[in-house]
Amino acid sequence: MAKSENGILSRFVGWIERVGNKLPHIFWIFLFFWLLVIVLSGVLAGVSAVAPGSNEKIEIMSLLNRKGLDWILSNMVGNFTKFPPLGLVLVMMMAAGFAERAGFIPAIMKTLTTVPDKLMIPAIFIIGMCSNLASDAGTVIIPPLTAALFYARKKDPIFGLILGYVAAASGFTANLFIAGTDVLLAGITNTSARIADPSYNVYPTANYFFMIASVFVVTIVGTVFTIKFAMPRLARWDPEYEHAQVPHEYLTPLTERELSSMKKAGLAAFGFFLLMFLLTLIPGGPLRDPVKNTIVPSIFLRGMIPILFVFFVIAGWVYGKNVGTVKKPTDMINYMVESMKTMASYIVVMLPIANFTYTFTHTNMASILAIKLAHILEVANFTGVGLFVSIVIISTFVNLFLSSGSTKWAFLAPVIVPMMYYLGYTPEWTQLLYRIGDSSTNSFTPLFTYFPIILGFASVYKKDVGVGTVISRTFIYSLLFLVTWTAMILVWFYLGLPLGPGAPIRL
Repeated sequence: MAKSENGILSRFVGWIERVGNKLPHIFWIFLFFWLLVIVLSGVLAGVSAVAPGSNEKIEIMSLLNRKGLDWILSNMVGNFTKFPPLGLVLVMMMAAGFAERAGFIPAIMKTLTTVPDKLMIPAIFIIGMCSNLASDAGTVIIPPLTAALFYARKKDPIFGLILGYVAAASGFTANLFIAGTDVLLAGITNTSARIADPSYNVYPTANYFFMIASVFVVTIVGTVFTIKFAMPRLARWDPEYEHAQVPHEYLTPLTERELSSMKKAGLAAFGFFLLMFLLTLIPGGPLRDPVKNTIVPSIFLRGMIPILFVFFVIAGWVYGKNVGTVKKPTDMINYMVESMKTMASYIVVMLPIANFTYTFTHTNMASILAIKLAHILEVANFTGVGLFVSIVIISTFVNLFLSSGSTKWAFLAPVIVPMMYYLGYTPEWTQLLYRIGDSSTNSFTPLFTYFPIILGFASVYKKDVGVGTVISRTFIYSLLFLVTWTAMILVWFYLGLPLGPGAPIRL
């Protein structure tokens, strides 16, 4: 691997790191774009386009006047507080944070220690991908756990660390459950979809069927690739590993009490989830979505966030009471408060992001840009597979420099979601294309938030592990995830399969 570390790959990674490090904080980037939209609204005032379907003429509205200033000042706070991802994510993280701190989510991840050797690799992929149930926490918990798992079985712990890292980071968009990522992205997509159609609804389950299938397909492909190619070439036991000071908790399997508590918590939480699903269907049967003309359990989907909130609270409470991490009701409140502390930077960044999004929409710049781009693509007959792959590649490239999925989507969605809508593709399909490109290269870019942490975990086993060692290995997995998912979306498209409940590919 020395050649790849000192050659083209190393220079490419170095370029990404240099460019990315020169970028200012996300707050300043979106503040700049917010101000830029305001200025451009004055410069481009009067530019118009005709909306497909309604034949309505839309013009860019200037904010560089008395009326525009009044709108900016009157709506700045409102734009922030009504921005869908803000409340949705905070509510989700409040409950998921409680379940994590009570020990329920770490217990699920720790079940890896009980897996036999022949099932270890697929188990790492499945649990790693599903670890985003705890949002970014999985990216921190899974890698050191898989490293210790490999170490305990006399296998290369650095390779184990990287395998857990790529499963959790590059597999971030797949899950067997509805996670915070689904909630966050659906909120942004919903706001952007209403630029083209004010009555359109995008639910957190928008890509759920595809995400479930992804877990199994990526696990099979990843397992075969790892066993047949990666491990024989990249996994080597180094004598230096013998002196590693591995944290004791990573090597300790779940106790009988923890295992029993986890099962009770899971049964209670899923029992509630199933009950809520049935209750939303019984009163009047499934409802018809008037926009998409599809039958979906609308009450269940619209109430997904409070349902998931209670789901995590029940799981955390039952598990915590059984193992002793939750002794009194105030413990739950304290854990929720702790989880909210980790969201402080997210709340701050949402101020310019929300105002950029709503200002871009209010001035009609987003609509006109989307209409004109859609017209150009339609005239050029660039509306099928080539367009889909292009969106994936663009998302992948941007992800090398800006690793925050919500940040990139907040910037891209107001343009590409309505653009694709005008071309006849649903917002749910556009969101999926973005998610694939966004997720695949998470483990490859050195600018990913948790990349330095992975280097720190690696140094536990070998002191001189460098960026090149990690990048050269994560690169091949990022490419594997990207190719696998691209093939999946093409199959999905040609078969016309639904992406989630009431979420087709075409309008």
